[in-house]
Parts: sequence; structure tokens; C-alpha cells
Amino acid sequence: MSIRDQQYTRYEGPLVERFAWWTIAWISLRTYWRFWRTKLVVLGSWLIPLIFGVLIVGEYAMRSQLGQMGAAEAPGRGPVVVFLQFEVFALALVYVANGCGIISDDLRHRTVQLYFSKPISRFDYAFGKFLCLFMLGALTAIVPAILLSGLRVAFFASTEYAGQVAALHAVGVVMAVGLVAVMSAMVVGLSSLTSRTGYAVLGWLGALIVPLILHAIFGSVSGGHAAAALFSLTGNLTLLGQAMLEGGPDFPETVPMWAPFVVTLGLGGAGIAALGHRVSRLEGIA
Repeated sequence: MSIRDQQYTRYEGPLVERFAWWTIAWISLRTYWRFWRTKLVVLGSWLIPLIFGVLIVGEYAMRSQLGQMGAAEAPGRGPVVVFLQFEVFALALVYVANGCGIISDDLRHRTVQLYFSKPISRFDYAFGKFLCLFMLGALTAIVPAILLSGLRVAFFASTEYAGQVAALHAVGVVMAVGLVAVMSAMVVGLSSLTSRTGYAVLGWLGALIVPLILHAIFGSVSGGHAAAALFSLTGNLTLLGQAMLEGGPDFPETVPMWAPFVVTLGLGGAGIAALGHRVSRLEGIA
């Protein structure tokens, strides 16, 4: 094969070695965003906040009518929790489309050594990959949560419930951030377990669907015991909403209040542990 000029120009400028994790995260996100399936799935996921936005406008119109009759009640936590539960499935689809291969693709194509040919650390690589998924999840869940919170707070700004609604949605946004962080950690952990992205996708779907089935079975067998919710991510979101929103008066007495926190943090921690184990065992890396 003939050798010809590839128009390659060596970079002679200054090299910035700080914040390499941000460079990895940004480049990975830009790579994903070039795919049409990423744009389509993320934009499709925004149908959920769009529907909730219409419902918020309808809620405001209905409350205006009830307010004139003196029958309007204080807004509850229901919309916040239900929105986050829908976002679980939206995030699941986004990560199936792009995300499950965040580490496994590097392992399969043996591009890990290419990353570490640059002056980066194992932490830079691991945190950059996690941050890429977190930003992708933020576009799906956190940004819509902030916009919907602002819309609902604006509608209630002139009412006696303004402070209550603002506090409710502030906690809701914090829960959205936590949800994206936990699901991102789960995906990056599953992806680091295998070099085959298909296996990571199957593992990710199984990690969401199997607990939902167990939730339904245990709930049916136990006659609707509240502890059944601990099996699934959506069930834990319901319990977390009961614990964190409105002071937790509706939290079931049969379940320890710390239980959903431990389960949710455990899921995220397992993902981070799997990622750390994989990165620490990478071969040929200084």
C-alpha cells in the first residue's frame, strides 16, 4: 500500500492536563449526539414533560375555578413523584439507545490504551465516562424537571401556596439529580462488566424489569405490603417521595424510613464499585 500525505499537522501548542475528565465526558457526549438515534430518543423523551406541562396548565385553570368557589386544596406531591417515575423509563430508553456501550465499546475495540496514551489518570477516565452519562440523563430528566418546576411555581406565585410549591419542587429537582446519578452509575457499572454491548443492554433491561416483576409478585402475595416497593426503582421513588416531600407523614410505618435510601444508594454504589474494579484492572495502563 502506498504511503501518502495524510494532511496531518502536529499540534505544537500548550497541553492542558487538568480537567481531563471533563474532556473525556464532553467528547463522549458529542460522539453520542452525532447519532440520529440519540437525538430522536432524547427528543422523544421530552414528550413526557410536554404532557406534564399541559397538565400543569390544566391544573392551574381548574384551581382558578375552584379558588373562586373557595374549594381549592393545597397542591400535593403526586405530580412530582409520578413525573420522576415516568422519567425512569425515559432514562432507560435513552441509555439503551446510547449509554450501555460507554465502557464495553472501549473494551471491545481496545481503545482504552488510546485513551491512556494521553496524560490522564484512571480517575479521569472513569469519572469522565460517568459524567457523560450523567449529562445525557440531565438532558432527559433534570432539565425538564427544572422547567416544569419553574412553570408550576410561576402559576402558584400569586397564591398562598407559593412557598409550599417552591419547596416541593426544589426537593423534586434534587430527587431528579439523584435519580440520574444512580441510573448513570448503574449503566456505567453494567457496561464495565463486559466487552459486549448487547450483554450490557440485556443486563440493564433485566435490572429494571425483573425488580418490577418481583415488586408485583411480592405485593400481590403479601396483600399490598408497602415493603414490596423496595424491590423496584419506581417503588423506591414512591417511598422516597413519601419520606422527603411534605415531611413524610404518609410514609408507611411498616417500612424503615432509611430503607429506600439504602436500596437506592446501594444500586448506585454497586455500579460505581463495578466501574472502579474494571478500571483498576485495566491492563497495559501505567
